[in-house]
Amino acid sequence: MCALCALVILKPQEFVPALAGLPLLYVLFGAAIVIGLLFAAVGRLKLSLAPHLPFAAAFLMWAAVTTAIRRPTVIEKEGLELAVVFALFAVLGLFAGTSRGLKHFTIVFLGCALFVTAAALEQAEAPYQCMLAAPDDWEGKGELEPDGRFCEVAYDCRKDAPDPDANYRCERAGPFGTTTIGGRVRYRGSLADPNELSLTAVLAIPFALALVDRKKGKRKPRAVPGLPLLVTDKLLGRVTTFFLWAPVLAAIAAIAWMVIVSQSRTGVLVFMFIVGISFLRRVGPWGVVVGCVLFPPMLMFGGRSGAEAEASAEERTELLAEALQMIRQSKGIGVGVGQFGDESSIGLTAHNSYLLAAAETGLIGLCLFGLTLYLALKVPISIWLGDYQIDNTLTRLAPALAIAIGGAYVGIFFLSWSYKDILYMLLGASAALYQAARAQDPSVRVGMSGREAALVCLGSLALLPVLYIFLHIRG
Repeated sequence: MCALCALVILKPQEFVPALAGLPLLYVLFGAAIVIGLLFAAVGRLKLSLAPHLPFAAAFLMWAAVTTAIRRPTVIEKEGLELAVVFALFAVLGLFAGTSRGLKHFTIVFLGCALFVTAAALEQAEAPYQCMLAAPDDWEGKGELEPDGRFCEVAYDCRKDAPDPDANYRCERAGPFGTTTIGGRVRYRGSLADPNELSLTAVLAIPFALALVDRKKGKRKPRAVPGLPLLVTDKLLGRVTTFFLWAPVLAAIAAIAWMVIVSQSRTGVLVFMFIVGISFLRRVGPWGVVVGCVLFPPMLMFGGRSGAEAEASAEERTELLAEALQMIRQSKGIGVGVGQFGDESSIGLTAHNSYLLAAAETGLIGLCLFGLTLYLALKVPISIWLGDYQIDNTLTRLAPALAIAIGGAYVGIFFLSWSYKDILYMLLGASAALYQAARAQDPSVRVGMSGREAALVCLGSLALLPVLYIFLHIRG
């Protein structure tokens, strides 16, 4: 399962020729299911159904039904992608449901985040080169091929160009065939967008903090025989803590710098949310001091500004208006998964996961999506704040997962992650946490009353008139 998650995030088959064409995704899915069932059969894994798993299945199934009704010609393609997302979520949620499995997932997720961060930072230091894009890829979102000439602006690439009619871009080239887009760093595959790259990396920060948080209670300092009196357990503990925290703080700094060079306003916002809550939780009021030191540089240097930022904001506002129009024209049924870009006059997706779910899967889909997100967050919060007999690993990972999922919910308000594999990895980790906690303490119960469900659905639907009023205020 760890290899499966790494494969989905890093996409090694795209830059390792030996892996190209191999059905690695299906092989790993099959292996994970077979091994998971074997572990369950011999009693090493106690299966428990997380409360949000049925709602996630219902949402993705309803999305497929909506697509089959509205656009039957694309149901095979979109249905396969929905099936892969659900399989990733279900396999992780069911078969990683142990302390060890959940810990391994967080290590792999963190490792992947640091891998793509390192690739992006190396990309940011590379010189600008002339690159060839596909003839119809005028935004440079696809694969770019360097032609060996250096440049400062795109116009330089048209001077003495080998092919005057080619689509040239002036971008930086990074490792593994990665390139910038508009000077902004990015990765490959599902992280080829700077905003999605930044959000994914930032979501790994709580896991890094949890893996070094090894407090198990206070002990009275005592002298160590044979060592000077000053060398006590407390001093040795502080030295050990320093060596544990130093790489974590370095990783957070690297992710922060990557967010800055990606010019992602979403990344900056979620970084401040996650780091702020994490440090407030650990150091209390001193977390405010840390925020006063870290956040101003992030706000000053992170994100975009000027005419480009204003144009992006206007574009997103227009997409919100088109999303509301699609909901109205489809009579609340939705236009089908993956069809927002075709229906939009701009040709882009919604850049808001909640509105995207409503526009493509209708009002029912929006409610199911909201219920899934609500329960997925309620599970780690309940285990975090509850008094359960669970081991130290789950005690540390529950708040980390709650903070990561909460940060994801903030970030997806500005990104199209309604069916994003990385979002469903976190939802699957929440299901795995529930299963692991119940295996250790059967009193762990997380459910949802009818009143809660009604409030969640009303809150999800209330988003539509709120955005409608916002658009009218903006004119």
